[in-house]
Parts: sequence; C-alpha cells; structure tokens
Amino acid sequence: MYPAAHEGLGSLSSDSLSRALKLVMLHGSKVCELRKSSAMFNCSTLTDHVRLPRQTGDENCSTRAFSSAELELAERLFALRPAMKLLTLALTALGVLQLGGASNLAVVRVFSTEEELQLLSGSFPAWDATMPCASKSNTSMIDLILVYSKDLETDPMAKGLVSSLTSDFDQKQFAWMNCFSSMKNMSAMLNPEQDVYDNRGYTTNKHWVSGPNAVFSKIMTAMLEGEFMDMYDTFFLMEMDAVPIKSGWLDQFETEALEMPGGNMAVRGSQYLGDKWDLFKWMMPTYLVDHINGNAMYNLKHPWTKAVYDAFHSMGGGSMMEEMAFDVAFAMITMDAMSGSSSQFAAAWTAANGSSQTYNWDSMLVGNYANTLLNTSFEFPTYIRHGSSRNLFDTVMDDEVTLGVAMFDTQGHLKETVPTHHPFKKILALTYYPQPDMTETIEGPNGNVTMTTATATRDAYFHLCETASLVNTKWFALTDNYHIIKAPVSVLMETSDKPVLPYVLRNSKYCGERPNCEASMEQAETLFSITLNYHHDKYEVLYNTEDAKKFCTAWETATSSQSWSDCSLAFGPTGDDYIAWKISDPDYNITNEFTPKDKTRYGWRAWTSLWNPAPVDSRDCSTTLYGPKEYLETLGNISKCAVSYVENEAGCAGDTSCQWKPMFESGVCVQDPRSVTTSTTVAGNVYSSIEVSMEMTVEDPTTITENATVTNAMIAGFAEVMEVDEEDVTLEFQTNRRLSSHARKLQVTLTAIFTVTMPSLEAAIEKQVAIETVSLAKTTEAISTAVANTGFTGAVEVTGKSTVRVAAPTTTTTTTTTTTTTTTADNMTGDDGDDGDDGDDGDDGGEPPSSAIAGTASAAVLGLAALLLA
Repeated sequence: MYPAAHEGLGSLSSDSLSRALKLVMLHGSKVCELRKSSAMFNCSTLTDHVRLPRQTGDENCSTRAFSSAELELAERLFALRPAMKLLTLALTALGVLQLGGASNLAVVRVFSTEEELQLLSGSFPAWDATMPCASKSNTSMIDLILVYSKDLETDPMAKGLVSSLTSDFDQKQFAWMNCFSSMKNMSAMLNPEQDVYDNRGYTTNKHWVSGPNAVFSKIMTAMLEGEFMDMYDTFFLMEMDAVPIKSGWLDQFETEALEMPGGNMAVRGSQYLGDKWDLFKWMMPTYLVDHINGNAMYNLKHPWTKAVYDAFHSMGGGSMMEEMAFDVAFAMITMDAMSGSSSQFAAAWTAANGSSQTYNWDSMLVGNYANTLLNTSFEFPTYIRHGSSRNLFDTVMDDEVTLGVAMFDTQGHLKETVPTHHPFKKILALTYYPQPDMTETIEGPNGNVTMTTATATRDAYFHLCETASLVNTKWFALTDNYHIIKAPVSVLMETSDKPVLPYVLRNSKYCGERPNCEASMEQAETLFSITLNYHHDKYEVLYNTEDAKKFCTAWETATSSQSWSDCSLAFGPTGDDYIAWKISDPDYNITNEFTPKDKTRYGWRAWTSLWNPAPVDSRDCSTTLYGPKEYLETLGNISKCAVSYVENEAGCAGDTSCQWKPMFESGVCVQDPRSVTTSTTVAGNVYSSIEVSMEMTVEDPTTITENATVTNAMIAGFAEVMEVDEEDVTLEFQTNRRLSSHARKLQVTLTAIFTVTMPSLEAAIEKQVAIETVSLAKTTEAISTAVANTGFTGAVEVTGKSTVRVAAPTTTTTTTTTTTTTTTADNMTGDDGDDGDDGDDGDDGGEPPSSAIAGTASAAVLGLAALLLA
C-alpha cells in the first residue's frame, strides 16, 4: 500500500515521508486544496489555507515549507485514510515518523451548573454521531475523567447523573465508549465562595474567574501530586462548550499528544479564531492576543507545564488566581519568560529547555471560537469547536431581505462592496441629493444583486419608515453611504421568523461613554411609555416589513406635536423606538420574535461597517449628542485595513500595515500588529500617561478643592494604593452637573482626575490594567485615611472609577502607522437630515470605547476581549 502511495514521485527522504504523513494527519482534505493552489508552500501560505496562525519565532518558515512532491504524497495518503492508523504505527516502528511512544492520556470534562449537567448528559448519546475513534488505540490508554466543581456526595442531582453515566459506560451503552479505557470522576470540592464565574468580566467583578481557576488548580494538583499522580502523560481539558464536530477527534488528540514530547511542547491548543478583536487587536497586549484557550492539551511530563502552573499559583500571594484567567496568565508568564523580561521566569524557561514550540497553538484538535456568533454553514477546520451550540444560527433567505441605504451625499464606497459575500440580493438606495432614479444588476459571488436608486420623498431622519413603505421583502435592514458592507457576513436567524437581536446594556460602559445611547432610549421611553434596559443600534435590527409599517404609523402619532428640526426630537425613528413600540403591548414577549444577544458578551458581526464618520449634528440644540468630539472618537475606531480591502486578499497582502485573515467564505483584512510598535503615536503624541477619573461623594467639594494640604494628601493616598510614585501623579478637579435620566433633576458631583505619568507606553498599558482592578472600597480607604491624617474631618467616598491613557505632557515621537482618513470642513459639518442618527455605527459591539481615539488599549478593551473568550 505505501509504495503505491509514493510511486512516481522520485526519491523522497524519510523526513519528507514523515512530513507528508503529518500534513495529512493534521489537515486532512485541506491537502487537496493546497495542491490545487500552488506547487510550493511556505508556512505562511499553508497556515492561511488551513486557518492556523504561524508559530512564534517561526518567521523564516524554512522548517515548515512543503514541496510539491510532499503535497502530492500527502494527497495520496489522504485517499488511504481508512488505513492511516495502521500506517502510522508501521512508520513509527520503522523510525520514519517520530511520535511519542505508548502514552497514558486523559480527556477531562468539567461541569458545575445545572445547565452543564444537562450538557454532560446530552453529550453521551451525541458522541455516537461524531465517533471519537475509528478503533480503540493500540498504543495509548485513554481515560475519560469527569470533574465536578463542588462535592458530588452533597449534590444528589450531580451524583445521580455521574452514577448513571458510569453505569452506562460500564455496560458500553454507546459505541463511542469503546474508544476509552476507563471512566473516572473527581470532586473539586469548591465552596460557594470559590465557585464563582462572572462572565461579565473583571471590570464588574474582581474575582470573576475564581471558579474556573480553582477547578483547574484542583485538576493540576491531582495530576501532579494527588490521586492521578504519575498516571497520565498528557490530558486534554474539554469543557462543556467544547463540542466534537468531526469523527475521529480522539484519534486526533492521541496523534497530537504523542507529538508533544518530541516537539518539546508543554501546552498545545488554539488561539481565538473569531473576528471580534480584529479592529483593535493591534492595541491589545500580545499575551492576550496570542494566548491559548484553556481547552487545550497539557503535557504533564514537560517541566514548563509545572513551572508555569506554579508561577501562576504563587504570583501576588495567590491573588492572580482570583483576578486573571489561568489560560491568559499562562500566556503572559510564558511570553515574559521567552522575552527574558522576567529573570525569574527566564531562568525557569531555560531550565525547562523552552523553545518556540513549547507554547504551541498549531493544533487541529480544537478551534477556539468562544462566544462568537456563527452561521451553521461555516466549515470548521478543527475536530472540536470551542463555542456553545447555542451560538450557531441559520441565515436569512436572500430573497426575503432588502438592505435600505440612506444616500445622504455623493461620498462613500458602499457600492464597491456590493459584489461580495452577503445575503442582500436586493438593495434600495434612497438619495437625499439630486440623482437620477435607476435600477442596476451587480454580479456577486453568490448571485446577482439588484440595486435600485430612488429619490427620497421624506426627510432624511424618516429613512426607516420610508424604506418600510417601499420594500417588497419580508425583512429589511438599514445602513447609509458612510458605511460599507462588512463582507463576508450573514444575517443570523434562530428560525425563519426569529432573527438575532444584538443589544448593549443601558448601564454598560459603552452607553456610559456615549450620551446618544442614553438619549436614544429616553426618546423611545417617552414616545411609548415604557422603560428600556437595553440599547439597540438602528443599523443592527432586522425589521419585519409589515410590523415596521404599523410602527411608523404609531411613531408619527406619538410625535405629532414634536419636531426633529427644533430639537424636541433627538432622532428620527430608531431601533430603540421600534423595540419600545413592540414591548409597549403588555402581552408581547420579545423572545418570541427575537433571539436577544448581548454584544459585550457575544461576538456579533455587524452587516455593515463605517468607512468614515457621519457629519456632526448641525442643529443648534441645547445638548450636543453628536459633535466634533464624538466624530473624532468614531474616526479613531475605523480600521483602514478593514474598509480598504473588503474581500481583497491581494490588496491586503500588498499593504505592509495589514494582514489577511481567512474567514468564512473568504476572509477579512486586519491591521498587522507587527506594523505597530510600542511607540505608536497619534498626531505626534505618545500615550504613556494614565488619566484616572474618580467620582466622589463629599459633604462640601470646596473643602477639598480649595485646600492644598488635603489635595496633596489625596495624591499620596492614591499613589500608595495604586503603587505609583507620588511625584508622577498630578490632580485636578471637576464639578459635574448632569441630568439624572430617572429623577429628571440636575445632580452635582465632584470628580477627581489623577494623571499618572509612566516611563513608556508599555508600562502605561500594564499599570492601567492594574489600576482598573483596584476596588472602589480599597481606593476609598486609602484616600480617606490619607486626608484624615491631615486633620480633615469630612467623609470621602469613591463611587466610580474609569481610566484612559492620554498623551504624555512633553514627549513626541514619529508615528509608526497612521489612519489615512482625511478630515475636512466639508465632512466635519453638514446637514444630512439625520446627523449622527442615534450615535451608532453599525459595528459598535466589537470596537473599543472612546479612549481608542488616543490609539490605546484601555482596560475596557481588555475586558471586552476577555468577555468574548468566555
């Protein structure tokens, strides 16, 4: 069989035979696609096709190039895949393929909540549909270990399920059970205070990852020195949202686990493969971008596995266990060790013989999509998907939806993005400037698109309702000429009548930073006499056409005595107005019509994305909801790579500041993090200072603001609790007058603004995250104690804290990369009749907060990134 596989290929070395076999084992049918594309592939080309990142330190690609002969052999071997396992054993025995020897392996499944009990129970019959193995391994003993976060003996439901599953396993009730040698269980024995997982992140709860970290710690302790000590060589942590999607996944685990010792690998798994970081990935710490998700393989025999675990467990007196997810901490410690920035870690790394392969994300076993919302038609390249099945959706039928475009002026590039992968086969463009009506057919990759251009007959702010009156499809979505279609993209539906409805919480940091978010909800509440807890972007709601017509009639009735032009209405009809109208019916249940998803927790991919901000609101209203400040903040959130190269791989590859990322039907262009150095600047400024704004409750603000002794004491208390040098801190005050949305009264608060000057941008990033994690109680205690020591007798309480990096006072450097959007008087002002809309840009859920205008990664950005991995 084997001679036939390589017949006619000439003389191939044993190394080439080994590489070809590894290629087909890891990438399966992908080898056929590779062979069709080119005769020679370097590691960059290969990883683009199989959607895997290159390894750290592997930039020259010399060790991962595949010749055409090797690829042809791999293709032939793929045709022989029923015998691959036997072939692997034979080649291993002959010394052609270097794999580890016989090994003891374990798949560890962790469960905690009632929902996870149900998922565990359901996975037992489901695994027969994705058989773990072709046949039981002849080289490895592979066990299945069930780990309950609490005590099985004190939880009748959990104990009963495990007993039932154990009985099923002993009797081999399901065929897949024959793939495993045995099934075991253990209790992590966490108490209620330890068993905490708040997937809203550390900005809400400092101890947000206490539970998962504690369970992982118990597992590692059991493996290294407890009940499973010396029983296993490698284990695969497989949480309940890690779902097998291809048969043979246990065989793949065994293959990759056996490769780990010879490849000097301690940890092997997947980075985040979704796209929600793309717009601000270059602003994030490398350890977060490149971290391997916890659903990974851990080589217990590699000294770095124990070293990195011990470091995580002991850092900060164990405080890191409660404040940073173990998988992110592993990445941070490993990268510090590799770079030599920590002498302690570097010494351990050297002792462990660490290399670029030790922390390894080259795996086809598991793909980490976390909370990214995905189309069911997406072809996952890996055997296991980390991402709940509840995050998989169908897509709207392309003949049932119209994209309504408000053409405020002649600017824009939307038409250029029409011939791409998206579901909008009908586009209705309403123009608010002189333009002939026309209908044209545009050829797209999934069929022709009919684009109709017509002159609007109503004011621009009424675009939603005029569109509803003209379209002839069941559904429609909205955008404007300041957006492009963000291909490849789908309109996600749970059923044919139930679209996904993205939202952000009213009390979220996002809404708190944008006055138009609160204003949009207040308008909806006023018009339809209900209370909204969630904000809905007008450009992210899928509207039912018949319902929208009824809504527009109700909206005009409700606003009959108000006008947009005189500012008595903040906006025209909005997404919040539409949802408020629906839920104003006391018998209406929104979950019957929509599947709501919080964009700060789930990776929502908007249909369109801004290429340039809309003009500022030209009305002379008493409150500015969208002015120059908001314009510039929005401008700072726009990625040149994303908007310039929509489904244009060649153009993206030709831009040295961009990087092509294969995804869905095609791919996306993102900013290459390597094109941005730590001295990246905006307008010549280095953002290495941290501005910490603290809202305070005090009896009399003037007793603080006009007392230099108290002010200096506050600086001293702040410096102590934040662990910064007092001489690097300055303090100023603001008295804020704001309108309470509920009490409808003016409130006065004192805001203390501490500015901390750091020596570098890198130091500022690290310190900003540290400041974010200091609790309000601890901050209050430090500042109160410091001012009390001066004789101050008043009460001081810190009620809120936010951080943003700002430009250093005097330092300027050369900009490494810049955004090429041009700001002129014409596009900074104007009257499009719907200036600023409700302040949204069609992609707000995945972008950084307003601090991003400074080119920085605020802790809120890190928090959002962490949430999307939850």
